[in-house]
Amino acid sequence: MQQVTPSSVASPVQSNALPSAPLELHDIHVPEQIANYPMAYGWWLLASLLIIAIVFFIYKFRQNAKLKQQQRQALTQLKEVPNMSNSEVLALLKWAAMQYFPRGQLAMLYGEQFQQFLIQKLPEKHQEKFNQLSTSAFSQQYQTQCIEVEQAGANTNSNLHQAARLWLTQALPPKQQKAEHQAANKQIGANA
Repeated sequence: MQQVTPSSVASPVQSNALPSAPLELHDIHVPEQIANYPMAYGWWLLASLLIIAIVFFIYKFRQNAKLKQQQRQALTQLKEVPNMSNSEVLALLKWAAMQYFPRGQLAMLYGEQFQQFLIQKLPEKHQEKFNQLSTSAFSQQYQTQCIEVEQAGANTNSNLHQAARLWLTQALPPKQQKAEHQAANKQIGANA
């Protein structure tokens, strides 16, 4: 066996040793800051979709407010003038209906035909109640005034006010307004 002595081992080259000549190193440079602009295309797309969505919702909100404007106006008039006669309440109902439905269809209606039109435009669950509240007012609409009718008129007037409020809140604005206008326009075009 051979013995290892420090002199027998070749001295390895030291890698840690400093070179005799100084190295020419440059200073450390920090990379340039990354700019936020121009933004990536995805952010532009997201921003444009957000703007389109906001504009769409504002448009729909204004359209809905405009659609309900006449309904609010009729309800306000009904509330502010509690002693309206039956003929005034019926005229108010006809005015409100003409704001949402074709005038040609409504102009010809009066009396029980107008009542049936109003009933048809209500949801089914409110039709019977409206019919009960408004039947006496529609039947007395064209009768001459006598003492008994005037005494019964207060009750009829109250019932008609309730029926008008019911119709204005439940039937307006109509859910199928566009489809009915298109059907009415086709029917008018076919008759011409």
